[in-house]
Amino acid sequence: MPAPAVPAVAAVAAQQLSKVYRVHANPMSRALELLTRRPRHRAFHALDNVSFEVPAGQGFGLIGENGAGKSTLLKILAGITAPSSGKLAVRGKVASILELGSAFHPELSGRQNIVLNAALLGLSESAIRDKTPQIIAFSELDNFIDQPVKTYSTGMAMRLGFAIATQVEPDVLIIDEALSVGDGYFQKKCIDRLLEFTSGGGTLLLCSHAMYYISAFCTQAIWLQNGKVAARGSSQEVVRQYEEFLLAKAGTSHADDAIVPGPARICDVRLPGGTLARQGETFALEIDWKCDDPALEFQVGIGLNRIDGVEVCSFSTNQDGRPPYSGARSYSVRLELPDLQIIKGRFTIYAFLLDGAGLHIYDRQILADAFAVESPRYAIGLAHFPHRWSGGASPAGTAAPAEAARRETPLHV
Repeated sequence: MPAPAVPAVAAVAAQQLSKVYRVHANPMSRALELLTRRPRHRAFHALDNVSFEVPAGQGFGLIGENGAGKSTLLKILAGITAPSSGKLAVRGKVASILELGSAFHPELSGRQNIVLNAALLGLSESAIRDKTPQIIAFSELDNFIDQPVKTYSTGMAMRLGFAIATQVEPDVLIIDEALSVGDGYFQKKCIDRLLEFTSGGGTLLLCSHAMYYISAFCTQAIWLQNGKVAARGSSQEVVRQYEEFLLAKAGTSHADDAIVPGPARICDVRLPGGTLARQGETFALEIDWKCDDPALEFQVGIGLNRIDGVEVCSFSTNQDGRPPYSGARSYSVRLELPDLQIIKGRFTIYAFLLDGAGLHIYDRQILADAFAVESPRYAIGLAHFPHRWSGGASPAGTAAPAEAARRETPLHV
């Protein structure tokens, strides 16, 4: 008899976490409340009975609109703010990258802030001495490391904060939008560092408006809305529900915010067969790009959406097991669908240029209403598949021959 499965140990366990703030109409009402000891405020529930668990060694996503309670929850998880009620258990050492620069003393130098933050995270003096050169090297702030942090730009503070949080080897790493700040080169460095962290068994809590990163790094996710959990489950399913909500609300998708100018760019996306495709025939798409460094590795992703926003299908060289493209400064790649089985309609093309791991987006192009598909017959749905019918009239008490009236026809879904 097989042994029962051992449940995964939770690195983070939150039970009915709530955070309530007192909101006063003006300073006078606050003073009168203190003097009279009678309530003169309204209660604002930034968080309302939020519960979830994060298994050790997994990525966990947190999504939602601005003001949904994400930052409040992250501050509670990081130990910066106490909840009004509920229970929270976190196993191991926690490092966080929340409001950029908020953990730094502005009058101290970058080097002094490294020592201060590392000490607060529990590192010994010898460990701090060993880690400091690595932190400086990753942040690439050698020429500014002895300058006061108050002279740093937002990007410089983010580099230093990310370098410290990831180099001190935490058990749990909490990140709030840090991947969306900085140039494309440093974003790639951050992604590579996170891959090292998660592959080494670290637990990642990631808050981002870039749904691509949530899907790529996180196994589970929750969607917060007005301080409450609107959805929880697999990251793919929660992201799908959230994007449907945004589409219904705004009539457009909140596309990936994480793309900034980088060392590679898409030059052209074209349809050699023209903008009218026919069901059952070959459909082809070509994409050209250039890069500054021949040593960079690339993967390509293509998505096809109906013009009303319905996702039809996607293709990725990474998912198909192709080795990364590398060794040149310019590339041209062709995608062919030998037997197009999309039912008639009009479609938008999303072209993505990704790094060798298929995670970081170097560039993206969207061709709205790029092509139309004609079908030879009336049909409803998105696509059809080859299939066959069998059977026919059957006398009472007997079974129809299995091969009777067999006929191949398209099946529409």
